[in-house]
Amino acid sequence: MSTATLQTNAVREGFRYPESIREAFIATPGLNFRDGSYVSSEKMWEFLTVEAPRRFPYSFSEERIFGESLHDYTYFAGIKHNYLNLTLRDRLLKAHANGVPIIHVQGGQTVDPFFAAGAIPVVPGPLRGWATSMKEGLTLYQAGQRATDILEAGRSAISVDCCNNPVGAMEAIRQNLIPIDMVVPYLALRCTDIAYTLESYRTLVKDIPLHFIDYPVTRDTEWTVQYVAELLRDLVKRIAQLRGVEVTEEDLWKEIKLENRGRKFARDAVELVWRAELPPIRSQNLSGIITGGRFDRGDSLAGTELLEQDFAEVTQRVRDGVLAPGVSEDAVRLISVGSCFGLQSDFVEAHGGVVVGTDDHLSKIYADVGEYGDPYERMAESILSYNYEKETEKRAAYVVDLVRRSRANGVVCGYNWGCNYQSAVSRMIADIVKKETGVPTLNLVVNGLGLSRLQGNEQTQNRIESFIEMIRH
Repeated sequence: MSTATLQTNAVREGFRYPESIREAFIATPGLNFRDGSYVSSEKMWEFLTVEAPRRFPYSFSEERIFGESLHDYTYFAGIKHNYLNLTLRDRLLKAHANGVPIIHVQGGQTVDPFFAAGAIPVVPGPLRGWATSMKEGLTLYQAGQRATDILEAGRSAISVDCCNNPVGAMEAIRQNLIPIDMVVPYLALRCTDIAYTLESYRTLVKDIPLHFIDYPVTRDTEWTVQYVAELLRDLVKRIAQLRGVEVTEEDLWKEIKLENRGRKFARDAVELVWRAELPPIRSQNLSGIITGGRFDRGDSLAGTELLEQDFAEVTQRVRDGVLAPGVSEDAVRLISVGSCFGLQSDFVEAHGGVVVGTDDHLSKIYADVGEYGDPYERMAESILSYNYEKETEKRAAYVVDLVRRSRANGVVCGYNWGCNYQSAVSRMIADIVKKETGVPTLNLVVNGLGLSRLQGNEQTQNRIESFIEMIRH
């Protein structure tokens, strides 16, 4: 048998959840979904132990190339986050077949109006993962190569100077790898590469409707709230037209209250982790809670129920003084700063660190929608309140607050290649944070997102490893 065949078999065998936890796991609550379906924990277990390893073997690889893994089986809510991740493709395809519009949302803003109108919003990262998973049975390297091929085709079609996130997502749409019914870019500073992709939307994807949500640089006026509110009204009307229904204010309030509830569970769980004497959950599980609070896995109802389970399980772990497996008792606590930028958690933990948050995603779970008056104006106020989107000095002050509240030992400011605005302000934020807190900072440019990391990130890893070692000693 060849070495290549042995390697392939090793990847296919990969990680499996141990049978010893089955009974305890299936005794936990299941999840309700927006389409009226219910999935028990027993059904989740069956999917994750029988079907998913066969269909998506790369997700169960023992290798650390992507910085994330399914290996923590002690945190049951984390296993359920893995279920939502690995069933995203099936759920989106089923919903689309049943007439639910799938909308690509670029710019990272609130998703309340999309779910309220009966659509499913998908941001670039999960969208690129969806496109990759359309081909089943791939090994780790095959999945990475497929993602890279999509990305390279997008670079040729759009620009080599553009961030991987919009390029990969747009190319997946252009190649009709996935069904998308509308593209909604938020014209925010977080992602200046939208300027590159706006024309590509017009020229490369002519048969998919567009709806731009402008994001005024000056936000603290009554006019800007009313301006964005009108854009949201038009957005909801257009989604309703796709479905052939009418969306009422009652629909909006129901969704707003649901997502506010989910965001609160996410905040409360995160702050429990920050205050705990020992890291109670792994970095990737904390990341799942934070991104879960932005409802990025296609279902706000199941997402909220899972966040409630997260909060309950984190509470119990903190009460019992649990130390997350694979995390050092005196781990160096790192915050990552930057759009679509995150640290490879498995790598960080293997070198004595732990990730306690990302300013980008944390900004979203602290932006509840007011539950009074005009729902469109309240959603507009929420969108315009994001700390991450504020002027550089105010955004830096927000990071300073996160550092102090999370008790971070170090800050890694990063930006992806082609992200023009972030590259301009990243060093400035790092300097302000270091001056105000005395906490060491590191500034990085990276060129890998998601499965495209096959292109190599050794230099980035070396710098992060050295940074952790410096802080520790």
